[in-house]
Amino acid sequence: MTSEPQYIEPVDAGRAGWHKEGEGEGQARSYYRRLATPWETFVKSEGLPVFRGIGVRDSRDLPRGDWPRVGGKGTYIQVVGTENRTGMFVVEVPARGALHPQRQMYEERYVVMEGRGSVEVWKNNDTARTAFEYGPWSLFSIPMNANFRIINSASEPALMIAVNSAPRTINAFDNMDFVFNNEFNFEDRWGGNLEDFWESNEELVPQPVRGRGMVKSNFIPDVATSYLPLDNNRGPGFRWIAPDQVGNRMIQGWVAEYPGGRYAKAHYHGSGAVLVCLNGAGYSITWPREEGGVTPWKDGKGDLVKMQEYVPGGLISAAPGPANWFHQHFAVSNGPFRVFNYTGPMPGNPESSRLRELDDAEEGALVKQHADITDGGNAIPYHMEDPHVRQMFEEKLKETGGSSTMPEEVYTEAGKNIEVMTD
Repeated sequence: MTSEPQYIEPVDAGRAGWHKEGEGEGQARSYYRRLATPWETFVKSEGLPVFRGIGVRDSRDLPRGDWPRVGGKGTYIQVVGTENRTGMFVVEVPARGALHPQRQMYEERYVVMEGRGSVEVWKNNDTARTAFEYGPWSLFSIPMNANFRIINSASEPALMIAVNSAPRTINAFDNMDFVFNNEFNFEDRWGGNLEDFWESNEELVPQPVRGRGMVKSNFIPDVATSYLPLDNNRGPGFRWIAPDQVGNRMIQGWVAEYPGGRYAKAHYHGSGAVLVCLNGAGYSITWPREEGGVTPWKDGKGDLVKMQEYVPGGLISAAPGPANWFHQHFAVSNGPFRVFNYTGPMPGNPESSRLRELDDAEEGALVKQHADITDGGNAIPYHMEDPHVRQMFEEKLKETGGSSTMPEEVYTEAGKNIEVMTD
């Protein structure tokens, strides 16, 4: 089944957009109306509510509609900067029920916000099924094109937030039979011994590109409280890990945590990163780099800055774009503030928003992803940030009964050389 192209009345339907040799005058029209993409047409056909914006405080509060294809209720989420690249949705699994069996030719991962149950997964043309049990804040990913069925064992509905690479697949092939009824098994992503495929693994290994912490675990029982090694990359006491799951390439990302009362350096890159709050509470600010500069409030451009507050289940498009946007994340809870960049590709993948913006990003190119702007990178050192950033942060902390735990030395030029800070 292929989606039908949507005809839209031309801007000037009274005359043709061409003329024969020797006939007519003038030139063909240089303006037109954009047609819907196959992905956009598919989303409309699903009949679900669609949330659009830069973020939402708690995605559990979004309205959900009946979802006949999947078998539960749901809502699509299309935050600014992810259009036609990344699909996101909230799905509700009925109490003491299950979603329909599914399979799809794209990567997909889930974070459980509420509920308990199990997931059955099996290969095409194979009756043997593997299974695992999930609970609140479990993280799992389905091998591409594997069959799966999500079951709710509780007396209340289960709620999950999910992300996938569906827009790129659907836009590329524009054939729903290929996308949802293909029997190809990706043995390289789901081969070998399946007995321990869903066992949780906490062993840390170096992430191949950055050397930072990575864990190879297709299932994480509680990603909101699981161990994260000290990293210090985005600020003092910052913790970070990359979960490598089911051979995904386009949907991998990372989990990060800030101690209460601290915040990240502002940094910029291309659009696409979406942060989901897993624990604590916080907010993010974001503004266009070219138009707003390093100190937007100081330069009278504070109106360009957008802010999104969030609690567990909330999310934000970190760099809405379309151009590079600075963005900064703040922990205002008394305890740790944890977020999950669940849209990110495998670090080092050319799909990376930082790599896409570089003209010389050939294989082996050195990418200063987290270096300061004074060192050719994309981050604003604390001592160079707009004074209003710290002022607003401390005011927000007062509202929540918290206080800043930022070390004073980070606000000095010498503070940028402090590499190891524990919380």
